[in-house]
Amino acid sequence: MAKTAVISPPSYVGLLETALQRIAADAKVSIEHIRANRYRFIVISKKFSEMSHPQRQRLVWSIADKVVPPADLLDVGMILTIAPSEL
Repeated sequence: MAKTAVISPPSYVGLLETALQRIAADAKVSIEHIRANRYRFIVISKKFSEMSHPQRQRLVWSIADKVVPPADLLDVGMILTIAPSEL
């Protein structure tokens, strides 16, 4: 039987996950591997109930700009922002 190699994600993934979890006490972050070094992040928080979509995106991308090295920023495929009421 063939062995499956376990590849750990690039360091920016953990940095961004931790930073996005700090958005609010209830924030939950899920990560989806897209391909190669590209990842998609999903952030669920009640805080987003009070915000428009553009406000949410400005918030999460300003965080990404601060914690993800510029060379890795293009590997962040998407950051979805969802309020629990939208699930």
